[in-house]
Amino acid sequence: MSQQELNVESRQTGGKVAARQLRRAGKLPAVLYGHGETPVHLSVGAKEFSDLLSHHGSHSLLVLKGASTETAIIKTIARHPVKGIPATIDFQRVSRNERISAKVPILVVNEPLDVKSGDGLLVQSLHEIEISALPAEMPEHITVDISHLVLNGPAVHINEIEVPAGITVLTSGEEAIAAVNPPKKVDLDAPMDEVDAAIEAEGQAKAEEAAASNNENATVAEEVTAQAAQNVDAEHGASSKSGGEGLKKETHTGNKSE
Repeated sequence: MSQQELNVESRQTGGKVAARQLRRAGKLPAVLYGHGETPVHLSVGAKEFSDLLSHHGSHSLLVLKGASTETAIIKTIARHPVKGIPATIDFQRVSRNERISAKVPILVVNEPLDVKSGDGLLVQSLHEIEISALPAEMPEHITVDISHLVLNGPAVHINEIEVPAGITVLTSGEEAIAAVNPPKKVDLDAPMDEVDAAIEAEGQAKAEEAAASNNENATVAEEVTAQAAQNVDAEHGASSKSGGEGLKKETHTGNKSE
């Protein structure tokens, strides 16, 4: 496990209001606990913490530098439900001489031949493994060789992998990690099932109903237009018989009559 430094500051208050104020200031609320000591409220620069995760992941051994220096690991990170960015952090104190347990990523290597040829599809069902080790010996990931996997063959399990000296695996040995399965084939010419047929029929019915409604609206619009034209013609005829005074008033509004 690599060792990284992280600057922290002590804070006196907790709670949602104080946490929101910290985030507005570009900082993250954090708590440091462990070894039977009183938990300490901390704040961490949001950008500095984001850079740490981007370059070193969340499994580094940390030296927290503030009013005092503490050795710790990241125990949990609570993230914003929508944005996915860190919202709060829990640090756990550790001693370099005491074993700790943590979940680390599983890295599968050496793609099987059946996957390379396209005959098979690699399915990884387990992505993390829980292990125990001294902080300095905690790896950033566990590497699993999957080159021996074959199509429709047995999966590779936890109890089959090799781990570095000093590492104790805590995850059940019966857990499957990965296997090679046949790819799913989609028959584009296959007949639709009853559900698809019902959906298509319903869509067709709605389309026909909409078309009928449009035709009816068009007919009504034509009738209204024809009636309006008749009314205009009748009014024009009446205006002509009365000397056209109404038409002149409409046309020359605001002008003096001669």
